[in-house]
Amino acid sequence: MTLLTIRPLDVLMLRGNRLFGGGVHGLSYMPPWPSVVTGAIVSRVLADKGLLCDVTREPDKALQVVQNCLGPDFSLRFLALQKDRILWFPLPADLAAVQSEQGTFALRRMKPSPIPKPVLCSGLLPYSVRMEPSDRRKPLTGMWISVEGLAAHFSGKLPDEKSLLPSQQLWENDPRLGIALYTDARTAEEGAIYTTDAVALRPGVCLCADFTGDNLPQSGLIRLGGDGRAAEVLPTDENTLQSCRDIGRPESGWKGFRLILATPGLFQDGWRPPVVDDTNRMFLDGLEAELVAAAVPRAAVVSGWDIAAHSPKPARRLAPAGSCYWFRVIKGDTQALTPLWEKGLWSFIDPRLSFATRRHEGWNRVWFGIWNF
Repeated sequence: MTLLTIRPLDVLMLRGNRLFGGGVHGLSYMPPWPSVVTGAIVSRVLADKGLLCDVTREPDKALQVVQNCLGPDFSLRFLALQKDRILWFPLPADLAAVQSEQGTFALRRMKPSPIPKPVLCSGLLPYSVRMEPSDRRKPLTGMWISVEGLAAHFSGKLPDEKSLLPSQQLWENDPRLGIALYTDARTAEEGAIYTTDAVALRPGVCLCADFTGDNLPQSGLIRLGGDGRAAEVLPTDENTLQSCRDIGRPESGWKGFRLILATPGLFQDGWRPPVVDDTNRMFLDGLEAELVAAAVPRAAVVSGWDIAAHSPKPARRLAPAGSCYWFRVIKGDTQALTPLWEKGLWSFIDPRLSFATRRHEGWNRVWFGIWNF
């Protein structure tokens, strides 16, 4: 693994995938899509080697050129924010943060439980996921968890409030005013004023991206996000690297486990990960497990710009990072999950699918945690 620290030198234009125009507000998306960060690193490497023109002349060979430069296993593994040498991640879907009347934070587990027989629903799984019924407080949004808290959560422990941080302490939105242009005349279009959010990281906050591959830049500048805003690549200190080296790694002997998306999931079957079949069973190197519950937030849509083909990428619906899936082990050892932790879910995705070429961008990466059902 190669953990890169990326320090923006300006605000970042990290747009979502919603169309907007005159009189509409364009929202930012944090953390950025994996493809945004991966594309910035790839563009920097190709520019250093003088190969940008080659991939635009022959876009069909772009992936091969990237693999020749960065290795066949080049891919992003996860994204995080770093503050005071601590890595912070968005709160996964199997945790909920609540606030007391005194203003302190606390974490609550989202627990799967069997759906009572008299209850009718359209769910495809036998368990539903909900917060402890004794706690009726509304969960907070925009909360992040430290790498130590995340590791404790994966091991079955409930992290304390010191593991939580509101997003307002990591960045703030900086609204920007713009006006649309007529494509042909390049003049201002009457009445087409819009606003869009830029992301301004707080002082001392950086973006951290973990990659597999070779020849990754350890210093210098990159163009990151919309408008090509400048950011600086810095080496990551060893303590930060060690804190996340084995985060989410499966262990042997689990009777139940959680599969959590470390990066958004591009699946051919909607919300359901490709590692399970139509009967919601997983068969992997002697391990048989049943998917019994899932907590998947509202689907997002990702597109992007293909520099090689000089055209937009097809829009795809995806399962957001942090989506959680609960499995009950039927037989076998959970050590068999290690290849999924190392390489993601791509071995279960048909390589003939159009989005299979986006493997190196960093989608479909997973973590695992114990589930004591």
